[in-house]
Amino acid sequence: MSDPDDAPAPPDGPTEPDPTDPAPADPSDPDPATAELPHGWVRIGERRWWSTWVGATTFFVTFSALQGVNFVAGIAGATVRWDLALLLGVGVTVGIFAVITLIRNARSPQPWVDLESGQLRAGTRRPIPLAQVDRAVLTTAPVGNGGRVVVLRLTAKEARVEFILRDRQDATLDPTSTAVLAEALRRTSVAMPTSIHDPTGRFARYNFPGHIGRDDAVALVEHPPAAGEPLPAAW
Repeated sequence: MSDPDDAPAPPDGPTEPDPTDPAPADPSDPDPATAELPHGWVRIGERRWWSTWVGATTFFVTFSALQGVNFVAGIAGATVRWDLALLLGVGVTVGIFAVITLIRNARSPQPWVDLESGQLRAGTRRPIPLAQVDRAVLTTAPVGNGGRVVVLRLTAKEARVEFILRDRQDATLDPTSTAVLAEALRRTSVAMPTSIHDPTGRFARYNFPGHIGRDDAVALVEHPPAAGEPLPAAW
């Protein structure tokens, strides 16, 4: 048996690291799950001037326009020639639709997310922390030949932001927008609302139709259901 005192003494200087050993994790390094996500403000999808009508069916818009033209032309026809009355009806109806579009676009402007600062904003409005977002509402509308529009609305105390997850052409968010929005949702306080009569939220899906929880919201962003696919149970 060898004498322990005969064992070679450890070297005095620092030893060379074993190249096969994994490098220790730096606590200051970002989470690998979010390290590949873009930095700064990221536009989620792209809202155009007509995006506000994304959930409206062609029949509804056409019927409303014809009714408006007919109504205005009928009133104007009592005082001016029929051709001028028709032209006036078209002009007034177009003007009404333009005003409604401006108002709706002002209420739901282009959404942006900054994961580094943990903030969300709509258009040029003041950003709000993601942690303050506590409600998510799903709205859907059938369009075209069996299609479905899917819109997710996030709300905080004094803010509301809408995201078009699936539009009239059945298009969804691009991969970057999808990844950023899903990660942003994970950092929110979204939860199903409760009431004093149902503090456990057992019947929240009936008391607050359309509201969904955070996990369902993330799943919707990552896989927006097409027509015929099931919606979250809470919807």
